[in-house]
Amino acid sequence: MHTDGREYFPVYGTTLSQGYVMSASAAFVNRVVVPALLLAVAAPLPAAAQSDELETFRGTTTGAVSAEGVELRINVLRWTAEEDRGAIVSLITPAPGQAAGEGEDIESALQELQTVGFIWTGGSLGYALKYAHRTEDEDGGERIVLVTDRPLGQWDRGGPWTGSDGSGPAAAAFTVVELHLDAQDQGEGKLSSAAPIEFNAPAGTVRLADYASAAVHLENVYREPPPYSAR
Repeated sequence: MHTDGREYFPVYGTTLSQGYVMSASAAFVNRVVVPALLLAVAAPLPAAAQSDELETFRGTTTGAVSAEGVELRINVLRWTAEEDRGAIVSLITPAPGQAAGEGEDIESALQELQTVGFIWTGGSLGYALKYAHRTEDEDGGERIVLVTDRPLGQWDRGGPWTGSDGSGPAAAAFTVVELHLDAQDQGEGKLSSAAPIEFNAPAGTVRLADYASAAVHLENVYREPPPYSAR
């Protein structure tokens, strides 16, 4: 770890001193080392190391939340696997008599989970995504639900985001973001910063309760088209 707080990962290789390699060593390299390296490069990555194509969404907060006019950039690196969703939703589902995010140290437990993306609220300030799920609508649209490992706005001077009407966030340790996109990949979004949450651990799903009646918190939401090279 360097003094600037960043981690640097060295790349290891084989270095042969110039003018020192004898013919026998060169033969060994050519017949053993090089084929082994080529085989390693050609071997496919294990399934756990492979990831989906990066997907990016953008939107701007409205006056319905305490932080108005913030441009969000959402990067989804991979979608949460079906077999993992149930455990994550069970982790964040509150016990009877408790509010979401209360009880055990939910925030620490979330941070230990695999990161599947990030929400950027400006500059280099990002929040890790620990849950990312999407479902398709019959009309060609899409619903996307994301869960962060910390409440949005935690590092802001005013603290975690709330509703502009003074309502507090529905969860103390994380934020649920729900996006609704049409067939043209445009739409809106809402946040648990100012809306209640509905949990369904057996189905491995989480969403905002009574989405239709909640105020719009993210406007001008859209999915960025993939780079030309990926089309």
